[in-house]
Amino acid sequence: MPHIAMASNTYTLTLLGDIMLGRLIDQLLPEHVHEPEESRHVASFRRSHPHLQNYNHATPWGNTLNLLKSSDLVLGNLETAATTHDKKWPSKVFNYRMHPANIECLKLAGVDYVSLANNHTLDFGREGLFETIKVVEQAGIAYAGAGRSVAEAEKPAVLKLKRTSPSAKDGVPAHEIHLYSFSDHPRDWSSVPEFNLLRYDSSGRAKVKDLLAKEHPGLSSSPSLRIVSVHWGPNYSWEPDGDIKSMAHFLVDECGVDIIHGHSSHHVQGSEVRKGKLIIYGCGDFVDDYAVNSQFRNDLSAAWNVSVKESSDGKLEPSRLEKEADHGFVCERFRALSANFGTVVESRLGDKGQLIVDLQRQSPDDVGMAG
Repeated sequence: MPHIAMASNTYTLTLLGDIMLGRLIDQLLPEHVHEPEESRHVASFRRSHPHLQNYNHATPWGNTLNLLKSSDLVLGNLETAATTHDKKWPSKVFNYRMHPANIECLKLAGVDYVSLANNHTLDFGREGLFETIKVVEQAGIAYAGAGRSVAEAEKPAVLKLKRTSPSAKDGVPAHEIHLYSFSDHPRDWSSVPEFNLLRYDSSGRAKVKDLLAKEHPGLSSSPSLRIVSVHWGPNYSWEPDGDIKSMAHFLVDECGVDIIHGHSSHHVQGSEVRKGKLIIYGCGDFVDDYAVNSQFRNDLSAAWNVSVKESSDGKLEPSRLEKEADHGFVCERFRALSANFGTVVESRLGDKGQLIVDLQRQSPDDVGMAG
């Protein structure tokens, strides 16, 4: 069903980075998978931190639930399998899973879409991936990036927003948003055809372009908004490398992508405005149980609120980025990293202390014109 926005022609999409509800977070919740070593760690934590005895499906979100529920759509990257299947992908250092019952965490936060193209959804093999898909589907959450068949993996997720004003598409009651997802690692998963692995060479680009141009029965051939979620690059790197930046530009310039939702680095990276389209290279982790890196401060989260408005042709266009962040360090790093792309972050903070990028005020002479 379409989400119903306020009486305005502007909508808010909240983009989150990695949501890792497996391992220790899963063990803290009342129902969890059988992992004895992780369970011992959690028992030790609870002795030192008694408040963890009350850990529940709302706890991972801290004080952000009201923020998430105020958004028209919430998008994130589910950085774990949701499965009771226990056969791990071989020779992998970290294998994450959560009990299927803990999909309730996403439902409670009102998450509308998750990317399944990342380096953990296949941690328990194809069986674990297929159970994850079933769990996400049954929760009523849209997904992209993987499937039970190649056709399913290539098909975009579809979200809808109720139109709030007359447009060139009279008689069409809702905006149709298409969401695609890819991951550039691990390379071993190229053996799984139901997983959207991203390659940066010419054949990889051609495959992505064809996939995004492909028409699907029952879906609009001209969606109001096209979003690509990408799990790319290494952990702990402030700057995306040349391949990533070039691919981002390709997605905007040649594939008609309006918003790129990047993640993987575990911390925030800069954002770029290119031809009026938004590229978020790294959203940072939103929920995880990782050790804190003192240099990159992966413990500092951000929610990225992207305003999109109805345009004269009846479609949607990104118009503003507001970043609700844990302050100080994150604000300073985001300003500096975004400046490297020519992106101007407003000097004033929003009424809730958020950082603001007005996409329509970016100079086309200065922003996003690199090759």
